[in-house]
Amino acid sequence: MKKLPLALSALVLTAALAGCAPDDGAAGPGDVEAAPGTRSAPAEVNDVDTHFIAMMTPHHEQAVRMSEVVLAVDGVSAPTRDLAQRILDGQAEEIETMLGWADAWDMDDLMQMHSVHVANGMLTSEQMGSLEGLADASTGDPAVVPEAEKAFLELMHSHHEGAIAMTQGQIEGGGHAELRDLAQVMVDVQTAEMAEIDTLLGR
Repeated sequence: MKKLPLALSALVLTAALAGCAPDDGAAGPGDVEAAPGTRSAPAEVNDVDTHFIAMMTPHHEQAVRMSEVVLAVDGVSAPTRDLAQRILDGQAEEIETMLGWADAWDMDDLMQMHSVHVANGMLTSEQMGSLEGLADASTGDPAVVPEAEKAFLELMHSHHEGAIAMTQGQIEGGGHAELRDLAQVMVDVQTAEMAEIDTLLGR
């Protein structure tokens, strides 16, 4: 999957932030203000950085949960199980890194505000419940396993698409170099995983 064009990425980031930040005339990516309420953050940290961490952390947490669900299903194919374990391990490590920055930059209020939001590509409670229901049903009916596996793959593909859209905005507008580098890793890894999912789904 190719990276989103700059203009589209900026629109996606703007949409993702709508309703989450006050309309106070803050500048956009490339000309952003220092993040509010982050007195302990380095001077280069801006609003794009802090909002990215606050939104991407719960996004990653859901991907970890999705992976845990499918890994608990007996009979899932080895390629899907391997993919789910890599997603779980990789995103859990990235969560730890982002939470370290959030703690160091006094982002408690912002993290709490975004913890209940359904960001780009995230599953609704109904979708997550459906995936968990299929996983539970497969315990007593092995015939359900392929359905649970397919649901996981399709939902994770959409989940990754949403993550990549948000991450492009961080790469282009974030002020903290280490976080921009991490965001690029996220895009590279999840783009490759989406291609892997397409292969597993036979499309």
